Amino acid sequence: MISVGEDLPHPVPPQAFMMWKENWVFPGVDPERRIAVLFHVSLRPTQGEGIFTAKFTVDGWEHRWVGREPIPQQLAGFVPVQGGKLRFDVEAPMEQFRLRYTSDELDADITFTARFAPWDFDEGVKAPGPSRMGELGRTVFPFHHYEQSLTMSGTITAHDGPHAGTTFEVAGFGNRDHSWGFRDDHSFIEHHWLNANFPDNYVQGTVMHETSYPHPKFGGWVSVEGSNTGVVHVDRSGAYWLEPNTPFPDLVKDVTYRLRLADGATRTITAHLAEPYARLFLNFRSKDRAKAYQDQQIMCDFTDDDTGASGVGVLEIGKRLVGPGVADLI
Repeated sequence: MISVGEDLPHPVPPQAFMMWKENWVFPGVDPERRIAVLFHVSLRPTQGEGIFTAKFTVDGWEHRWVGREPIPQQLAGFVPVQGGKLRFDVEAPMEQFRLRYTSDELDADITFTARFAPWDFDEGVKAPGPSRMGELGRTVFPFHHYEQSLTMSGTITAHDGPHAGTTFEVAGFGNRDHSWGFRDDHSFIEHHWLNANFPDNYVQGTVMHETSYPHPKFGGWVSVEGSNTGVVHVDRSGAYWLEPNTPFPDLVKDVTYRLRLADGATRTITAHLAEPYARLFLNFRSKDRAKAYQDQQIMCDFTDDDTGASGVGVLEIGKRLVGPGVADLI
């Protein structure tokens, strides 16, 4: 069970000899103005640095910034979370979060506000049988992790490009993702991370296959006013990029996921990938370039196939590639 204190940076255990990460991710979409934003903070105290990311797409025009900034080795008390051009404030735990970005090309002041209660993946379905990481490895993500549906509001002012001198009043939907713990991203084999905001509900479905457990694991939840219901299975058979060890094809066709909930209900959600609000590439590679993880985050429209309702959000998908020089393929 998560508490309000979980929104802040966590103490780093003294035995943290391998990679320890604490991440916050805030994607958001304003469909009326065709604006997409992504803020990502990845604190890596065992390496003494944080990676701070701000990415914006305004009606097709893109602005990207990634900064590597020094951070303390002990994260407790690192408030506000700030590095380079980006500042993150928890203004009201579990309720309101503010991201401010300042640069010569673009300024942004965006507030994310809770739509529904957060969901702790540790409270979701556990995969059957053992994981080499113990009980935590039986959850869909093998580290502490929770998420929440949000609304998004604020301003973006462009100082460069086709919209120079224009301030946009932003209004839309988003979500937040907060995770912390020991982490080896090269242990990932495949994942699907579906986040769809509909007018009166939010649908989240996750598939994660990683090396601590022999099979894909499932998780997620559906939020409505006053309650969350866990997802116990995600049918990803409609994904057309699952052939092992081959790069993604062009991701321009729709893809449909079928989710089964803990109460027996089902949800069928289609992501429309052909004309996204933004398409972000989050690939990473090993130093010897013999391992790579291809990762795309696609901010797009969704349809609830059961009701016909339209929504917006983000679908992130990833797959592992292994072999000499494979990193050069992506």
